[in-house]
Amino acid sequence: MSKLVIFGAHGKVGQQLVRLIAEKSSLYTATAVVRNQEQAQQIKSISSDSPNLSTANLTVDNATVQEIADTIKGHDAVVFTAGSGGKNLLQVDLDGAVKTFEASVAANVKRFIIVSAVHADKREYGAKSPIRNYYIAKHYADRILAHEFKDKLDFTILKPTHLTDDPPTGKIKFLTDDNVGSVTRADVAKVIYEIIDNKSTFGKSYDFANGDLSVTDPAIYK
Repeated sequence: MSKLVIFGAHGKVGQQLVRLIAEKSSLYTATAVVRNQEQAQQIKSISSDSPNLSTANLTVDNATVQEIADTIKGHDAVVFTAGSGGKNLLQVDLDGAVKTFEASVAANVKRFIIVSAVHADKREYGAKSPIRNYYIAKHYADRILAHEFKDKLDFTILKPTHLTDDPPTGKIKFLTDDNVGSVTRADVAKVIYEIIDNKSTFGKSYDFANGDLSVTDPAIYK
């Protein structure tokens, strides 16, 4: 795969992925989906106007499935790291994600990576969270992807724990309990980058935090 389309490219994880592609990618080019021209200019600045990056203006909350499909068409993989910051959960974090699943199928692009939230599959975990509505949106977006699109998309659900803006460590661990720790946004971007072509991640989800496993080791994504 060589051509990515990144929804949420202007977000904090998305910006880290844009930087990564601009700095080191001879394998990938990307279309960064942004909401307006101001964000497009910021992406150009972040990427130092890299030839690996272009932009497309689209708002997933207001766009139709066909409009999203037109943006996806011609790419090899979709990365969905868009979020409303709690302001528009139904339209962006839930329906925006589901429309993008549908649009990927319509555009005949099977590879799909979505950034969710740690233990979003567990209702009990989300119910105890101060951002419960956020967890509800993530829970159902992930659930729809895993059940309705399991035979249509080669998806991976990434569920990082509490996000920080610390420098990247290049190391993660996978979580099986509620002792969740934290993970840098830069390391989340590194995980996205490393698994794009990793077929062993297809149809799987990963709860993870910073730890002692190298993100560049394909064997850790079992």
